[in-house]
Amino acid sequence: MNVLCIGDSLTRGYDVPYGQGWVELLQAQLGASIKIVNAGVDGATLQAIFNNVDRALDEQTYDIVCIMGGTNDILHGRLAEDCYFNMLRSVKRIQKVGAEVVIGLAPQIDCDPDGDDAVLVSYNHLLKMYCQDHGLTYIDFYATIAEADQRGEILYAGDVHPNELGYRYMYETALDVLRPKLK
Repeated sequence: MNVLCIGDSLTRGYDVPYGQGWVELLQAQLGASIKIVNAGVDGATLQAIFNNVDRALDEQTYDIVCIMGGTNDILHGRLAEDCYFNMLRSVKRIQKVGAEVVIGLAPQIDCDPDGDDAVLVSYNHLLKMYCQDHGLTYIDFYATIAEADQRGEILYAGDVHPNELGYRYMYETALDVLRPKLK
């Protein structure tokens, strides 16, 4: 089985040593029978992610595509609705080739003086409703990180990127959602 995880630095595993991001932890747990490609790109906006999706799907066939993005767009001042419609372009491109789409709901923006996290919450809500309305699977990284944050755990290396513990929680959440699909 081939799985593509595509998105921005939150997918790539920015700010932790290689092997400690959620995608690499997932690959290590699932073993060689499942090939997981990490196509996360630091700084990628939803337009860049769409371009990367298009290129990746032209080069390889995937059974499942996990996609997450939008945080960089929001940090650049884009609205939740704009991010939502841009994400749907990628979702429809993935569906066009027959791969199963799994949408990641990005984790919270920590230490947020500009109110960007409220935009992220709205964006994640739109994606969650879309998934529920269209029978798509989603991984709620936001809820996982927010719950641990409320318990007082230190989960961020910076304002956007989790530390090793944060990525471990993301991995555990992704594993719970994806394991039934990877049999």
